[in-house]
Amino acid sequence: MLPVLALLACPATDGSTTGGTDSDGPTGGASEPTAGTAHPPTTGGTSETGETGDETGETPAGPYARCGAGIVDSVSGQIDAARYAQVAGDWSEEAVNCRLGPTWAELHDGDATNAAPEVWGPAGQTCAGGYLTDGIPVQAGVCPEGGGCYGSVSGQALYVPAAGLGAATPGVDRIQTHAWEQGAISSHPKMLNSPEPYVTRPEYDPAALGQPIAIARSERNWTNDGVAIFAGGAVGTAGTATSGSVGAYYQFPPHLVPSAVAITSNNEFVLVTLWNTDEVRGELAVLSVRGPTPNAHSWWYHGLFNAGGVRELKLLGTVPLPFATPTSIAAVTTHGWTNPNDANGKSMRSLSFTGPHKDTMVDTCFTSEAQMSDVANQQPISAFAEGGWLQHLVARKGYALVASQWEDKVAFVDLAPLLGYFHSMYFGSEASCSETLSQFVWDGTQPGDQVLPQAPADVWPYTFDVAPESARPTVAAVFDVTAPRAVRVGLDKSQAIYGPTNGVDAWKAYAAGDDGVLHVFTPGRLMASWFEVGKGEQATGEPAPLATGQICQHPTALVMHRGLGGDRSTFLDIVPEKVDDQTQEVRGLNDGVIVVCRGERALQHVVAWKDEVEVYEEIRDSRMNDPVAVWYSDRADVRTVADFEGQKLLSYRFGRVKIEDWKEGGCGPQGAEYGPGEGGMGDHEFAGELAIAGSPFHVSVANVN
Repeated sequence: MLPVLALLACPATDGSTTGGTDSDGPTGGASEPTAGTAHPPTTGGTSETGETGDETGETPAGPYARCGAGIVDSVSGQIDAARYAQVAGDWSEEAVNCRLGPTWAELHDGDATNAAPEVWGPAGQTCAGGYLTDGIPVQAGVCPEGGGCYGSVSGQALYVPAAGLGAATPGVDRIQTHAWEQGAISSHPKMLNSPEPYVTRPEYDPAALGQPIAIARSERNWTNDGVAIFAGGAVGTAGTATSGSVGAYYQFPPHLVPSAVAITSNNEFVLVTLWNTDEVRGELAVLSVRGPTPNAHSWWYHGLFNAGGVRELKLLGTVPLPFATPTSIAAVTTHGWTNPNDANGKSMRSLSFTGPHKDTMVDTCFTSEAQMSDVANQQPISAFAEGGWLQHLVARKGYALVASQWEDKVAFVDLAPLLGYFHSMYFGSEASCSETLSQFVWDGTQPGDQVLPQAPADVWPYTFDVAPESARPTVAAVFDVTAPRAVRVGLDKSQAIYGPTNGVDAWKAYAAGDDGVLHVFTPGRLMASWFEVGKGEQATGEPAPLATGQICQHPTALVMHRGLGGDRSTFLDIVPEKVDDQTQEVRGLNDGVIVVCRGERALQHVVAWKDEVEVYEEIRDSRMNDPVAVWYSDRADVRTVADFEGQKLLSYRFGRVKIEDWKEGGCGPQGAEYGPGEGGMGDHEFAGELAIAGSPFHVSVANVN
């Protein structure tokens, strides 16, 4: 998700929607924010002509004059309602450019020269007969010979179309960023479909979608279908070749304007920040996900772990936010699936806790083996309850970090009430679990080859106006941060499942300020699960600041630094290998981030450990003139950068890749390894570029098998 791309158009529509939105308040009759949190500024004077400016009559100035400056009066703190609506409705190319922050030339007196050295990259070889490597150079190994052993990393690029928005040019393409097949590997980016096939479905109404704004995937687990938000107020999925879905879609009413999107770690819930232009307030929409595919890696239950082949998005309702202008969001949940050993080698498909009763064939929530028709592949609900041997597969804790660039705030939203409610319904008793079976009864009445409408409020999962009020997430803490441009949250999977075995640091959350300060927080109790991470206050207390450090000014985006452990030697002065003979467990999905610095034409690698935050490496390349976003391939340390003004994607490989030995019985690990750089001895290498038919501002991909 590209958090600074957070203010978007919501063109007038007929207002038709389902799922229970309410212009008079948060969906489902939300309570006010929790005690001690900041309240949104009051609405100030407005201009019927839509002209902007604070009470002094000054026109907004500075790098964000076009896209947000002037919404909040600098003296009174009041919000100009006309300016609020105007900014939310401007999604022109100029406004997109503005939201991404100042360019190199704007910060360097108009000088567009790029003096960075050119990063070396392999020429590769052109091969015939390949499938995934067709049309791109094979960069390691031999040409494919045909036969098994293949896989790829693919997803979407979002961009402002050079030809203008339209049904044929929606600004979403499907791309590939890494592939391997029959002894060949290529990390050269490749166009798969333009436009993205899901976006052209008639249920999506492609002519009315508007500019794509952001797309979310989990940074911890596979999310086969990315979840995107659009300027027309839609939330829709965008797929991959193996997701096994046909798309999922929800349309917000015109007064609820999406601004940023996140998906929880195990793909349980989609969270969308909203600008309510009727009431001039911020809200957080919660949509439950049912992702029954790909078959081997997913459950089919709403709001539980899945691999992101999304069949259904159901709006549960909204949560009031302590500011009116949310601009970025990140989210995490604990526990979840990491590999077959998490369930003694069983796949998710072998862990069904519902199904036909052995004797009556009536759908049942299992409480004993006597009810099961396939004991080897079914479990009682007690296995997932507190103390059950599979309790680690179901999240009980989690949070979202939401920021407002225009109101200088970040807020922690506690997801435990929602997660606990779902856990209690599925695993609390046979009676409560039986209520959840309505999701399958309703789905059985719907066409299997079409995008689903919203299920009724009284079909599981229940909307917030049907569920207990205690199920709604709550705001746990609010902190001051100067113009937070991007946020990220730590989510290391091995610590989330099994707990730490060596020296670890606290769970972390990150907020990058426009002033060049990276703020690091601990979520405290919001992330402590059935084991303790660390000791004392950092594991069990309230969210709190941990440290700050200097990064580039006007940062454009953050991602977690998956490759952090691989380049550990470069920051040993910050993180020692051992303390008191205990190995220090530095985790890229908790203890480091990559910062995209548009105005410096650089990627900054940052490590955060204890009370230190340091930029220990910068990546520059003469080809990389306008970087605004980055994402990684989760089957290799390949990072793909969106170059906005260059209208291209650039990929760089940092880690080693291994040739899968297809001649020795399938995709085994026996093959040769290739490091990056000339002779395989470098830190990184250039993997290739891909032209985009417009200006890209976001990349999002996932493993595809």
